[in-house]
Amino acid sequence: MPKINFKTSGKVAEFAEGDEVNVLRTSIRAECGVPWRCASGNCGTDRILIEEGAEHLSPPRRRERERLGELMDQGVRLACQTYASGDITISWDPEQKGLDEDSELGKRLKKRWLGVMEDS
Repeated sequence: MPKINFKTSGKVAEFAEGDEVNVLRTSIRAECGVPWRCASGNCGTDRILIEEGAEHLSPPRRRERERLGELMDQGVRLACQTYASGDITISWDPEQKGLDEDSELGKRLKKRWLGVMEDS
């Protein structure tokens, strides 16, 4: 089974062979700790560094390219805009602060975003 190694939190999430999974959604479901706020590519809070497995990632989307600019040349991606189809290792700045997922806003956004993603 392919896996995402969330190096900063020390967690690993596996997914079914042949699947393509959203990196942020996987992090939220498996409680792997990637910080996030909007989950739609607007805020840039969920910046991750691709350490291994870039060849197993979806091509960058326009919103991601616009938000990150030259950082993409350094291997930075947005977890909410990135899909993995094989083994990858990612890390992020542990000082990055995301939305408090236990706040009312956090719960609403998480439920809405995960629900929308399930239909995709």
